[in-house]
Amino acid sequence: INKQTKDTRQKLLQIVNKTCVEEKGKLIIPALGLGRTQEIIYTLDRFKTENKLPSIPVFVDSPLAIDATNIMRKHSEFFNADLVNYLHYDDDPFGFSNLKYVRKVEESKKINDLKGPCIIISASGMIEAGRIKHHIKNNINDSRNTILIVGYCTPESIGGHLMRGDKIIKIFGNEYKLKAEVIVLNSFSAHADENELIAYVNQFDKNMMKNIF
Repeated sequence: INKQTKDTRQKLLQIVNKTCVEEKGKLIIPALGLGRTQEIIYTLDRFKTENKLPSIPVFVDSPLAIDATNIMRKHSEFFNADLVNYLHYDDDPFGFSNLKYVRKVEESKKINDLKGPCIIISASGMIEAGRIKHHIKNNINDSRNTILIVGYCTPESIGGHLMRGDKIIKIFGNEYKLKAEVIVLNSFSAHADENELIAYVNQFDKNMMKNIF
C-alpha cells in the first residue's frame, strides 16, 4: 500500500470517529455506484477487521451499487494486489456484520428515521440524482452531521455548491441552510492523476503525437 492510500484511509477513519463517535452524528458519503462505492466499502471492511470501526450501522443505499458490488465479488481475478492479499484474512471484502445493502425504497426512507449515528453511502456522487439527494436534504441542517465529498463535482452541481462552501443549498426546488460540516477527500477520486496520465501517454509512439495538453 502506498503512503497516499494509507493517509487517505487514516483520514477517513478520523472523520468516522469525529462524526459518529464524538458528535454522535451521521456521515453522509455521496459516491459513484461503480468503483468508488466499492473502494469505500472495502476500506470500512478493513477497519472492521482491524477492530477500528465503531459499532454503528453502515448503509449502502443504491441499487446500482449493490448490483455492481455483486458483479465485482465474482471477479477476484481483476482485484489489485492489496485486495488479493486481504482475501487471506477476509473472504468477503465487501461485507461485514453492521453493513446493510438497501435496495427497496421503503428501507431507504426508514434510514431517515434513525436517530443515532450511522454511515450512509449513496449515489450519485455529484448529488444531482438518486437517493443521495434525499439523505442530504434530511441531514443538511444538523451540525453534528458530516457530508464527505470523495470525487469530482461539476461547479453547478449540488456537490459543487457544497464544496464551494455555499451556505444555502437548493434541493428539489427548496432552499436548505447548510449546518452540517462538509469535508472533501479527493484521494478517493476515480479520475486519473498526474502520474497515471503520464504513464498512459508513455505507452504511445512519441513521434505520432504533436501536442499534449
